[in-house]
Amino acid sequence: MGAADVRNHYFGVTSVETLFNEIELFKLDSKVPEEITTQYDTARNLYLYAFHVYRFYNIAQQQLYSVLELSIKECIGEEELKRYIKSKQRNGRGPRAGLSIYMQYLKDRRLIVNSDFPMWHNRNKLEAENVYRKKISKIMEDQNLQEYEWDDSEIDESQYDVKWDYVAMLCKTLPGIRNSFAHGSKSLYNDVLCYFQDISIIINNMYQRNADKGSNK
Repeated sequence: MGAADVRNHYFGVTSVETLFNEIELFKLDSKVPEEITTQYDTARNLYLYAFHVYRFYNIAQQQLYSVLELSIKECIGEEELKRYIKSKQRNGRGPRAGLSIYMQYLKDRRLIVNSDFPMWHNRNKLEAENVYRKKISKIMEDQNLQEYEWDDSEIDESQYDVKWDYVAMLCKTLPGIRNSFAHGSKSLYNDVLCYFQDISIIINNMYQRNADKGSNK
């Protein structure tokens, strides 16, 4: 039980301390209630134990979505969310309770905004790197090269101005991924840190801004 899952070694993860240093960065603020923090730390612990059981990466991610939905209901209140859902319905048709409409509530009430997220700030750099990556692939193919040295000086992000509504993207993708886990998933990958980053930002800003809004009443 204490042995490392060998698949971690393929990605340079040779000790549990490596995972600890990664996941320790994404904490919840003191404004977040203890019962939410406890559930969130269950997801973080599962991430650590993925050093021994590779499939725990995706179990950690699944737990993370459950914590997100719980935190929204606890922070905003189920009655407020019901009123919001009802306002979006027409003739009894429209959205139902769930993570999708809850995320839309956060967006509409500006409890989360694009500038909260590092990925949004890096959008031009990411696009420039993506174009550069395609350029490298074409050069290697055309010249029949086996390798090409990545050169940051060849990447110019200043020429890009990407119009990316990151919050809208999260509103669309997070519920979809959450549902795929809830209904059974064969997913197996270890790249879940980005979800810890985004969801910790969502929860922290939601509690902070909701508290600020309440104190200004």
